Amino acid sequence: MAGRGTAPRLLGLSFLLLACAQARRVTIDNTQPRRTTDGRLMDVHDGNIVQWQRGGRYFWYGMGYQNCTERTGWIPPFQCPGIYQPFGACGFRTDHALHVYSSADLVTWSFEGDALPAHTRPRGVYFRPKVVYNQRTAEFVLWINLLYEASATQTPLAAYPNATYLVAVSAAPAGPFRVVQPSAFLQARGAGDLSILVDGDEAYVAYDAWSNGHRVKVEKLDDRFYNAVASPSTPTLTPSSNEAPVLFKRNGWYYLLYGHTCCFCKGGAGAHVMVASHPLANWTDMKIDLNPRKPWSLSEHVIPSQNNYVFTAQVLKASAEAIEYVFTADLWSSAADHLKSHDRQFWAPLSFDDTVTPPSISLLSWINSFQLNLTEPSRANV
Repeated sequence: MAGRGTAPRLLGLSFLLLACAQARRVTIDNTQPRRTTDGRLMDVHDGNIVQWQRGGRYFWYGMGYQNCTERTGWIPPFQCPGIYQPFGACGFRTDHALHVYSSADLVTWSFEGDALPAHTRPRGVYFRPKVVYNQRTAEFVLWINLLYEASATQTPLAAYPNATYLVAVSAAPAGPFRVVQPSAFLQARGAGDLSILVDGDEAYVAYDAWSNGHRVKVEKLDDRFYNAVASPSTPTLTPSSNEAPVLFKRNGWYYLLYGHTCCFCKGGAGAHVMVASHPLANWTDMKIDLNPRKPWSLSEHVIPSQNNYVFTAQVLKASAEAIEYVFTADLWSSAADHLKSHDRQFWAPLSFDDTVTPPSISLLSWINSFQLNLTEPSRANV
C-alpha cells in the first residue's frame, strides 16, 4: 500500500510531464512567399537552417539575390542565361548578400542583417552558404561558393573551372563573419554545390566540382573546419552532372541526397538517396529518387525544386518528444513578380521506414502546407 508521500510525488511528476509535453503547433505554408515581422518579403535561398541551442531560436542563412528580374534564355540552361554573359546578369551579380533571419517558431522571422558585407570580402559571385559550429574553437564557420571575377568581360561559365569555397568565422550566430580562408583546400578543383555535416568534433563536406564532371564526393575537414584534409575521402559517389548535395545524419545512419545539374531550373531536379554507416565508409545507392520526374516529362519533377538542406526540429508526437527532419528546396522562377529575390521554397517533413535496414525514405509529394508541434522554447529565446 502506498504511503502518504506517494500521491503528491506522482502529482508533481504528472505536472512535470504535462509541462514537458507542451508544444506550439505551427503551420508551414508552401504556397505563399515568406515575410518578416515587418512585412517584407524574405530574400534567402540555397542556405541552411539551424537551431543552435535546444529551445532557442532558429537561424536561417541564405543567399540574398537582390531585386533582379529573372530571364529565360534560348539555349540550355534556359533559366540561366547569365552564365554565358559577363558577370552582373541576374543570378550572377557581385552584390549577392549573406542574409540571416531568425525565428522562434519557423513561421515568424526577423531579419538579422547581411552577415558578410561586400566591402569585407573578395569581389565575385557568391552562392549556397552553409554555416556550422565548431565546438573546439567556439566559432561559427561559414563555407560559401565563390566565383572570382577575373575581368569585366569574363563570363561565369569561363570562371567555373577556378570556382572555390570561401571560409569565414564569427563568434555570434548572426555574424558578422570574418574571412579566414579565401580559397579552401579541396581534392577536386572548380567547387560546385556543397553540404557540411558536423558529427561530434569532426566535420565533413559533400560537394561536386568542375574538375570531376560534377560528381559528388565526401571529404573530411581539418580541426578548425577551414580546409578539407588531403586524405581520407570517398571516391566520387555519383554519376557525372549531379549537384545540390544534402548530407545529414539520423539514428546512426548518414544520408546523402543529390540531383542532376540544375542552374536555377524551373522544372526542378531529383533527390537521389545514398546511405552509409560513416561519411567516409562505402555508400549504398538506395535506388530511390525522392523527387522523380513526372510521367512522360523530360524536365519537370514532381516538386519543381532543387535540393537545399535538411534541418531538424524538436517536436511532440503522440505526447513524446521526437526529432522532425524537414527537407527544404528552392522553387526557382516561382516569384509572382519574377524577381529572383522573391523565389519561394518548398518544405516537407521526411518520412522514414525504420522497419528496414538501413531505414528508407518515402517519396516526396507536393503539399500546400503541413503542421509541426514544436516543443515550446523558453521565453528568454522568443
